[in-house]
Amino acid sequence: MLAKLWSLFMGYIVYAIIRKISSAVEKISYKNKIIFNTVWEDPRLDKEALNINSEDTILTISSGGCNALALLLENPKHIYLVDRNPCQNALVELKIAAIKNLDYDNFWKMFGEGVLPEFSTKFYPLLRQDLSPESQKYWDAKAFYFDGTGIKRSFYWRGTCGTVAWLVSWYFGLVPGLKHALRTLFNAKTVEEQKIVYENFVAPKLWNFFIRNIIKSEVYLSWTGIPLPQQKLLAGTAGSFETIGQWIMEQLEIVCTKLPIHENYFWRVYLNGRYTKDCCPDYLKMENFQKLRKSVHKITINTQTITEFLQSNPKTKISTYILLDHMDWMAEHPNLLTEEWEAIFANATKNPKFLWRSAAPDADFV
Repeated sequence: MLAKLWSLFMGYIVYAIIRKISSAVEKISYKNKIIFNTVWEDPRLDKEALNINSEDTILTISSGGCNALALLLENPKHIYLVDRNPCQNALVELKIAAIKNLDYDNFWKMFGEGVLPEFSTKFYPLLRQDLSPESQKYWDAKAFYFDGTGIKRSFYWRGTCGTVAWLVSWYFGLVPGLKHALRTLFNAKTVEEQKIVYENFVAPKLWNFFIRNIIKSEVYLSWTGIPLPQQKLLAGTAGSFETIGQWIMEQLEIVCTKLPIHENYFWRVYLNGRYTKDCCPDYLKMENFQKLRKSVHKITINTQTITEFLQSNPKTKISTYILLDHMDWMAEHPNLLTEEWEAIFANATKNPKFLWRSAAPDADFV
C-alpha cells in the first residue's frame, strides 16, 4: 500500500513538472526545437512497399534523418529532404557531418549510445565546417547534448520527445519493480514470453491512475510531436478525447504481446536512452557505415514546406514521395492540402509512388 502511495505521489510530481511547462507547449511553433530526435516510422515497411531503386528520386520529410539514411542504403538517384523546422534539418546535417568526419566507433557512441564524451570541445569542431550557417548557430549552443553531462545524459533525452521520454523513464524507476519488468520484457526472445511478462509484471505496475491520465493529456501529446489537429483525428479514431488514453494502451498492448519486441528499437531507445548494436536502425550498423559515407552527397536538405520546395523547384522531378503523417497536421486547412497535392503532381514523374501515414482510420480529409 505504501509503495502504491509513493508511486502516486511521485507521479503527481512529474505531472506538475509537465504542467509547469504547458504554457511553453502552446507556444511551440515546431520551428525552434528538435521535436523528433529519432524517427518513429519503420523504414523497413517503406522499403518493402516502395521497392526503391537506382532510378528513384525521393522527396521525404527530414524529421530525425534516420529513415532518409536507411533509404540511402537502397541506392536511389537522389533524396530531397524537406522540413519547415530548421532544428530537425540541423540534426540531419550533424548526422551527415559525423558520417563524413568520424570513425565508426565514435559515430556509434554519438548516435547509438547518445553520448560521445568531450563532443562539444573535441569532436564538434571537426564537424562544424560541414554545417550550414544556420545549423552551426544551433549546434554552437547545443553541442553539449552529446557530452554525457547533466541530468539528461543521453542525446535521446533531449528535444521535446526526448524530454518526455526522460521524465517517463525517470518515473518508471520510481515505481517499484517496473523498470526491471520492462527490461525483462525487452529481453524476451519469444512473443509468448513477452505476453506472460507484460500481462503479469508490466501492465499491473504501468497502467496506474497517473499514467492513464497523462497519456491522454494535450500537453503530453503535444510534446511527443502530435499537434492539436492530429490529436483531433486521433480522438476520432479512439472514439473521443477521453478514450485516447485507452486507445494508446490497447496499441501498446499489441506491441508488447503480439509483435517481437526484442527487435523494436523504437521503444528501446526511449526506455534506455540508447540503442544496442543488435537492436538499432540500419544507418547505425557497422556494415553500412562506409556505404553511407560514399553516398551522403546524394542528400539535399531544404528548410521549407513541401509546397514551397516543389513550387520553387518546378524542374525537379520526383518519382517517390514519402510524406510521413504531416498531412494530419493540415487536416483543418483543406486549401493547404489542395495546394500541396497540386504541387506534388506537377513535379511528379510518370507513374510516381506515394506513401503517407495518418492517425485517421480513413484519411478522407486528404
